[in-house]
Amino acid sequence: MRVPSLPIVAGLMALAPHAPASAQATSTATPASAASAAAPSAPAAREIVQQRLPDGRVIFTDRPQPGAKTERRWTTTPEDPAEAEARRAAAQRESAAVSERIGRQIELQRERDQEVELARAKAAQAEAEREAARARAEAEAPPPVVVIPHRPVRPRPPPTVRPPEPRPPERPGPKVPPRPGATPPPGTLVDH
Repeated sequence: MRVPSLPIVAGLMALAPHAPASAQATSTATPASAASAAAPSAPAAREIVQQRLPDGRVIFTDRPQPGAKTERRWTTTPEDPAEAEARRAAAQRESAAVSERIGRQIELQRERDQEVELARAKAAQAEAEREAARARAEAEAPPPVVVIPHRPVRPRPPPTVRPPEPRPPERPGPKVPPRPGATPPPGTLVDH
């Protein structure tokens, strides 16, 4: 007989608890037990185990298999439907508030962008009007007249050229006898 395994997914918390076989049998119901059964009670904790079967397969179940090696255990509490609905409603309200806030920010940014674009257009139009007014003023203005006062031009005297000064003849320096074994510099006449 194969026991169905439960995958670990987000729905583990919402699994309905399995009643033991003895509890499924018919019992004598009293008014007090019927009232306590109808009243909402805290959900019972539930254990989920990860087991490895002898053939190597891994299963997740709330009913451990005999002969399988248990590798992990998780204890879960089924979610209370009223609490889950309250959390879902709160999440939806928060989501709506965030969406509204983002929408307002987008609208404000759009308005700012339009204002900036309008200011740029006005600045460009004002610049074009200034250029047109400047062009009209230049076209209507008479050409400028430049008056240069008359000054007599005095001729400059020609530059004086001085003859070069004669240089004194070069004097030979003192004769220094070469060192024995030293080679004279190239281009020097040597007496032997």
